[in-house]
Amino acid sequence: MVASFIGSLQAGVVNTAVLAHTIKWGRYAGRRMAVGGSIPEFIYAGVAFWGAGWLVEQLGIGATGITIIVSSILLVLGIYFVFVYRPRPALPGEDKLTGDLWRGVLLGMANPQLLLFWCGVKLMLVSFDMLSDDPLHLLAFAAGAFTGAIILLMILVRLGVKAQEKLSPTGLRTLFRSIGAVLLLAGCYGMMSAFGLVP
Repeated sequence: MVASFIGSLQAGVVNTAVLAHTIKWGRYAGRRMAVGGSIPEFIYAGVAFWGAGWLVEQLGIGATGITIIVSSILLVLGIYFVFVYRPRPALPGEDKLTGDLWRGVLLGMANPQLLLFWCGVKLMLVSFDMLSDDPLHLLAFAAGAFTGAIILLMILVRLGVKAQEKLSPTGLRTLFRSIGAVLLLAGCYGMMSAFGLVP
């Protein structure tokens, strides 16, 4: 749970999407999306528990390839929030394209970095002789991953509600431009790291 919470602290795709979704659609829509965004943590952690070493090898693209994919997603998302996104409450009669929960699930599942992260956590715990292949340990490992993620996402929902109440449209725009800038910096750093341009 602690690893999941700490690992989710960066301004990633699901975190930013939950915050933006809450500001536009409100507290309950944000909560449903937060639950959906936490489900992939459970799935990826469970998969990593059974075959962390094998999965890392079978991915083929390796850590560098995953870094390039994730960095590309961060760059696109950063550009969107800096130059395109206009945070605002939903207009009367405006409808969402997909369900809140499923949107969260799809965004989370589209993040291959989660699998690599949980493989690393599993291998680290094995090195400390803290885990076996017991199904109950699998359930505890995956449930902890889900719990840590949902705690953080629910905090973001609360922050989104507060931002909607306290900030003007200009303040919200500045907030998301700042988040977009952080995503752009993270994406650029990831790309440079993948190509060996930074340590």
